Amino acid sequence: MAIKLMFLDMEGTLASAQQIEGRTNSPGTSLWSRLFHELGPEALAADNDSVARWERGEVSCFVEWVESSLKLLKHYKLTQGLYQECIQNSRLNPGVKETVTELHSRGIRTAIVSGGFYDQARKIQQELKMQHAYAAVELYWGKDKFIEHANIWPSDYAAKVDYLELLRRECNVSKDECAFAGDGKNDVAIAGHVGVSFAYQAHPELRAAATHVIEDFRSILEFLP
Repeated sequence: MAIKLMFLDMEGTLASAQQIEGRTNSPGTSLWSRLFHELGPEALAADNDSVARWERGEVSCFVEWVESSLKLLKHYKLTQGLYQECIQNSRLNPGVKETVTELHSRGIRTAIVSGGFYDQARKIQQELKMQHAYAAVELYWGKDKFIEHANIWPSDYAAKVDYLELLRRECNVSKDECAFAGDGKNDVAIAGHVGVSFAYQAHPELRAAATHVIEDFRSILEFLP
């Protein structure tokens, strides 16, 4: 069956955060991790502890975990300037632009679905001319250029499936006419909910769940009609 709607994870799949020259030298594919790297070792250690608590099941839900992560960003004084600089330093992964362009030429609608930041999703959506984008966090900044407030959406694990269901019904597309590409274990649920799924340079749990395991993003085109 022909694919009509392609869902794409953002961080690690479409794009990777890059180190800022002259600052830190630690790699990190997600904007979350890059921000904590840039805020220093104490902030990074606090974030690592937060992630470990989430993975041990000590946090009740994704929204609660995002709220706790935002509290850390506030505590360690994330500025609007650093946030925007990190977004501008994110780069599309090799093969992404030509692959998405080809998907559009085949009449396939594309959508970002991410547990990341909306500002980064908008940047990538505009660059790739994607029709839809859904992400976890939209930040609002005070006059002092620190975080004042945030808008949070559930957009991880089962919530990615919920978004897929909402959009595919709106577009009158069946599950078998949907595809997904991602890299994290939080993508396992959505990968099992579509006709074709791709584990791109992915976590072992996603590799086991996806219909195709790929190392080159352009390989997506080989498996889609």
